[in-house]
Amino acid sequence: MFRPRVIAVFLLAALVLAGVVWILNLPAGEESLARSAATSTNGRNASPILPPLEENATRFAATAADYQPGAPRRRNDLGQVLPFREAPLDPGSTRLLQNGRRGQVLTISPFPDRLFTVRLTGRWDDNGQIRVAGRLEGHPEEDRLFHSWHPDGARGFIELPSENIAYEIVSSAEEGYVVREWLFTDAVCATPVADGRSATRGLPRLMQGAAAPAALFAPAAIEVPALRSKPSVSDRVIYLDFDGETVSGTAWAGGATIVAPPARLNPTQIREVWERVSRHFDPFRVNVTTVRSDYEAAPLNLRTHVITTANDQAAPGAGGIAYRDTFSFSDNAYKIVWSFIDDDAPSCADIISHEVGHALALRHDGRRDPHEEYYEGHGSGETGWAPVMGIGFYRRVVQWSRGEYARANNPEDDLGIITDPSRLPYDTDDHAVSAGNATAVEGDRATGFIGRSDDRDFFRVQLPAGSHTIFLTPAAFAPVDLELEVLDAQGQRIGIFNPPERLSATATFTLPSGQDVYLRVAGVGLGNPLGTGYTDYASLGAYTLTGFGNQEQPPSAPIGLSTTRVSGSQIRLQWTPNPSASSYVVWRDGTSLGTVFGTEFLDTGLWPATDYSYAVTALNQHGTSPASQATDVTSPAFDEFIMDGEPDFAGYLLSDPGMRIYAAVRGARLYVATWSPGDNGSGGGSDHILLLSDTLLDSATTPAPWVKRGFMAIPGNKPFLAGESQSTYAGWFNTQGPTALFKSRLNSGMMEGTIDLVAEFGRLPENIYVAAVAYRTEDNGELAAQAPAGNGNNNLEPAEFLRIPVTAVADTRLNGTFDTLDAARAFSVTAAGSDPQNRPVLRWPAVPGRTYRIQGRSSLADGSWQNLLPSPRTAGPGEWEMQYTDTNALGPAKFYRVTQP
Repeated sequence: MFRPRVIAVFLLAALVLAGVVWILNLPAGEESLARSAATSTNGRNASPILPPLEENATRFAATAADYQPGAPRRRNDLGQVLPFREAPLDPGSTRLLQNGRRGQVLTISPFPDRLFTVRLTGRWDDNGQIRVAGRLEGHPEEDRLFHSWHPDGARGFIELPSENIAYEIVSSAEEGYVVREWLFTDAVCATPVADGRSATRGLPRLMQGAAAPAALFAPAAIEVPALRSKPSVSDRVIYLDFDGETVSGTAWAGGATIVAPPARLNPTQIREVWERVSRHFDPFRVNVTTVRSDYEAAPLNLRTHVITTANDQAAPGAGGIAYRDTFSFSDNAYKIVWSFIDDDAPSCADIISHEVGHALALRHDGRRDPHEEYYEGHGSGETGWAPVMGIGFYRRVVQWSRGEYARANNPEDDLGIITDPSRLPYDTDDHAVSAGNATAVEGDRATGFIGRSDDRDFFRVQLPAGSHTIFLTPAAFAPVDLELEVLDAQGQRIGIFNPPERLSATATFTLPSGQDVYLRVAGVGLGNPLGTGYTDYASLGAYTLTGFGNQEQPPSAPIGLSTTRVSGSQIRLQWTPNPSASSYVVWRDGTSLGTVFGTEFLDTGLWPATDYSYAVTALNQHGTSPASQATDVTSPAFDEFIMDGEPDFAGYLLSDPGMRIYAAVRGARLYVATWSPGDNGSGGGSDHILLLSDTLLDSATTPAPWVKRGFMAIPGNKPFLAGESQSTYAGWFNTQGPTALFKSRLNSGMMEGTIDLVAEFGRLPENIYVAAVAYRTEDNGELAAQAPAGNGNNNLEPAEFLRIPVTAVADTRLNGTFDTLDAARAFSVTAAGSDPQNRPVLRWPAVPGRTYRIQGRSSLADGSWQNLLPSPRTAGPGEWEMQYTDTNALGPAKFYRVTQP
């Protein structure tokens, strides 16, 4: 397997006297200040600030009961609780640090067995909040110090990701200064490496292509809709920031200035991110907002600032990052959390909820066996489940957790920690928990939310005699599994409805007479949580009840309208079914596009990079509903391909002998895709590589890339896209211009990417030569599969590259059909002549694997087209032009055409 080689060098520090010592290398004339700070007021040497190591109070936690909100602890990679060290700290020691200047050197001993030399690299004064940053000399560059003083105290870290250790220094009016030893992964969102003896900053990316530095992004203003989940809540705020920021003097990147360009999300995607994140925080009293003034008006110790950007300077290579337990701190240095996935709404939202969870003091949810820092969940389909503090990219139901799944390594009570009074208390319950106080329903729908696991919402509705169907549906993206109980006027149960493998519930029943009916809504679990199920612990969220009231009326406005950007000419719309609707009308910019009978519509013939606004109305025999809430979207640029782990269009498939090759060209941008290798060995244990070149060698003489076995018949400096099978890593190599990529975590998805042909090759080449190859993951791994098909000798000979004429795969209509296959554009007979026997010869552009029918007729005025061959002809591999000679021609007055069956 190809991966970076890391060499760790460990230095044994000399032992120092017990205590914490801050020694500054000061300019002449300042030595007395340092000396006086190290002595007591009566002139004698100060006592050690910490007792000797053997006298330190060592804390052990042996059971899940020790995982209490706010309780200090450390966990190893198996979830076992480790000894925890904490000791008081002399405040005079930190004053020297607080007064330090850039370039000064300090020697720091947080505990008697640890000694660090720190060179201060920065100092900032932010309205009275002093901050300093420093490098740990003799340590890897990622090890550093940052300390901040704020109105209510101080907080700082000596961060050692190279050892997976962090020393936290905090102070408060009640406790004074304290130093605590943590795992680095307990203090910062980080990922342990190998055996857990080191860590990297941040949550892993969904796909491991490196984020582009800010300098590569031209500053561009974006439209951010003003969104508030709970406008009336002003004292607790989660601010989602998409329009770019410049930050300096924070705990991130050692206080360096970070220029974060605006997110690449369009307004529709921003709305989706906001809605997904809001659903996770529905149970709590907090306003999830995109409005900056909401954040600025909230108390400093009751807010969090989430920046979504492509610039991952705060944690290179990560998907997101946050310090733990910062929401209730009055310190701007730690208020920012980051999401570096800025072009995919679902993944961006999952990262934001995870990182805000850290700000609310939560730790990672993983597994003991197999060891996993982040649990990806279990189950599939609508009820696939994962914890927020694991990785929720691949499951529909992503919930807060208390470690009730198999082999969980973290039993902490997420909801109990979040709802600590200093963080986010539960919101007020919206409906009564008993039939006696049930909410009376008027109209054709009712809404509510399940805010706690024991919450039960009761409604009362008057229904006539006869058959009834009532629908209980979760709000879009709500992580709640719903159960509906129906009671008659006497409180007798008519039925409980909770279909397995569905989050919604449908109650069908018959009433012998008109009466009041009571409806009980609850959040429930599914099956066995130690298998593929989950409990009702965090089955919380918003819902809608429909199907009752006066049915002889028009339907209510459709809800849940969302858009998917397919290409520059196509947008797909989807919305939530309305039980009382028989059909829907789709509107674009106020103009009707037509009537549909499902809940999906593909709008075609659009212009690239253009703003559109969509709405949907519902119809039944009684009339038309009001329009849905409008959804705005910007179509992709003319040369943009969608990076989501699925082929942009099935029509781009060119080769499929085991491995696959998809390709297309828009302008100068080439799109290629093949099977993803997955990320856990499920793809047959092979790394996948897409090789590209504008030239071929005479034979296979260039060593295969990534230290794989064999040789290839293209130069070694040509671009290629490669992904590992046992990690999330994927990347472009040997590229000169802008690139994009996506690698599906599942081997049933795609690894896809784009490059700029002119930037790579200096011109638009006539042909591109492509091979998709699977190599065994180990170094010197042999060739396991390939496209086009090969001879099995582990080499990629010239004939084992697919020649793709650039003009042959152009898709200027952005609709998934190559121009050469589009009868309205380039698909036509390009040459017509005669052979030496004076027989007609036809030539036309073809695409390998496509089938063509040759037809003729004697007159255009009458008659019909006749097939000239008993069966259609299929273009073979690399056959980009086809030819047909009519050996039965009767004379010049004959007409021909070529069609696709």
